[in-house]
Amino acid sequence: MSNKLKDRLMARTAGVAERAESAAASRPPDGQARTATMPAQLSAFRLEAREYQKRIQELQEQLEEAKRSGGAMKVPLADLHEIEGRRRYKTPEAYVELRENLRHNALIHPVVIRPRLEGGFELVSGHWRTDAYRELGRTEIECVLGDSTEDEASVGAFYANLLQSDLTDYEKYLGFRDIQQRFPGITQAKMAEQAGVGESVVSALMAFVDLPPDVLALLNERPALLGANSGYALARLTRAGKSERVVAAVAKLAAKELDESQAVKFASADPAKEKTKPPAASFKIKSGRSTYCDVRQAKNIVRIEFQTETEAHAVQIALKEVLEARAAQALQSAQIEDVEK
Repeated sequence: MSNKLKDRLMARTAGVAERAESAAASRPPDGQARTATMPAQLSAFRLEAREYQKRIQELQEQLEEAKRSGGAMKVPLADLHEIEGRRRYKTPEAYVELRENLRHNALIHPVVIRPRLEGGFELVSGHWRTDAYRELGRTEIECVLGDSTEDEASVGAFYANLLQSDLTDYEKYLGFRDIQQRFPGITQAKMAEQAGVGESVVSALMAFVDLPPDVLALLNERPALLGANSGYALARLTRAGKSERVVAAVAKLAAKELDESQAVKFASADPAKEKTKPPAASFKIKSGRSTYCDVRQAKNIVRIEFQTETEAHAVQIALKEVLEARAAQALQSAQIEDVEK
């Protein structure tokens, strides 16, 4: 066992008996409720200390055996325990590819684990590989022991996954937010330096925090729904007081009624103007089975698109005559109205 890991484990049990004596001395005086006598409580604490020491010895033997076998060892899948927050997102399609690859090929990268005083091991990285082995009916998987604290393991697992193509922007945000919670006061510049990315990348990812709660709840279920650029734009609109529009836009995005860029436009649009905007009218003029021209009208604008520039020029000349005639009729109608008044 490395001195670093051994010292941490020993620190977990150091002074257990002494703390037990102190705790026993502070028990309620005679006449008040007690669950056990002082000697019994002290005996229980000392027994707990011996159990921890025994567990440390077992862990040391496992580590030494791992070293003798080249740093890796076979561990029963039943002994591996998942820690919340360490598993990274993987699409169902990517997971199926991983599982089928492991069905026919040997494991190239062992799973990284940490020993638990409670027994077994906690997963640091390799959650999907472990899942695949379980689905394939395997009973054990090759592992290497990581020498790290709980914070180091969680942060290390995040950074190891940060640049993977199947890690969503929202998952990256959750990872950086976890680092902020573990290390209060850490700056975005420092996180960017540790991750090896630009500070602007971290800044864009951290904008997710400003999205409405309803949107964050949806992203927790579907982290691939929204990318960092769109998330940044929607967060800015949220700060500007357009939370309801942002929630509606993301709901339409989730229903596949809009794509990300359209969702941002929808959220930023003025609802009052949207209601008065008339729908655009369009139609095609056919020449046999071919399209002669496309006509589109929106408000007071008419747009005509022809198949060739020559035809467009010819129609322009004819259209000039039609427009001049229409202008003359409009003038005549206006003069008649003036006389009648």
